[in-house]
Amino acid sequence: MLQIIADQSWNPFAPFGVTSWEPFLANLIAFILMVVILRYVAFKPIQNILEKRRQRIEEGEEMREESERQLATVKEQTREMLVEAGEKGQEKIDAAKAAAARLLEEQEAAASEKAAEIIKKAHELSALEQQKERDALKEQFGQLVALATAQVTGKVLTEEDQRRINREAIDSLDS
Repeated sequence: MLQIIADQSWNPFAPFGVTSWEPFLANLIAFILMVVILRYVAFKPIQNILEKRRQRIEEGEEMREESERQLATVKEQTREMLVEAGEKGQEKIDAAKAAAARLLEEQEAAASEKAAEIIKKAHELSALEQQKERDALKEQFGQLVALATAQVTGKVLTEEDQRRINREAIDSLDS
């Protein structure tokens, strides 16, 4: 039987240039073994790695999209909070201005009354008493400024703040 296989006339691969079937068969078996080995040793692990990478990329894209949605939500909330804070701040500023205007009118009215009394007394008194009354008026004006400043700012002024405001008020009256 080996004789029949070795016979050239029986060779079905002769038209393809294969003159001897033994090397061809050995190469075919080696090729098939190489394909099987590469499939299990190289191709499957590479496919697994590529699949894992694809999954990680998809997860990363999903996380990026979620982060973008959260960022948009945070930006919108921040914008709303800023608008709300601006409105509340403007309301407080308007209320403080109104309170300051009322206080200023009251203080001006009181100061005008005191000034009229002081002027009336100043005409009756000597030049020395006039100077003393002016100094007292300056002191009171500085206190009124300090009081108005404390009420407008809502801050309790220290003695140093009151002295500084008094000095500035007196300096502005002198000039």
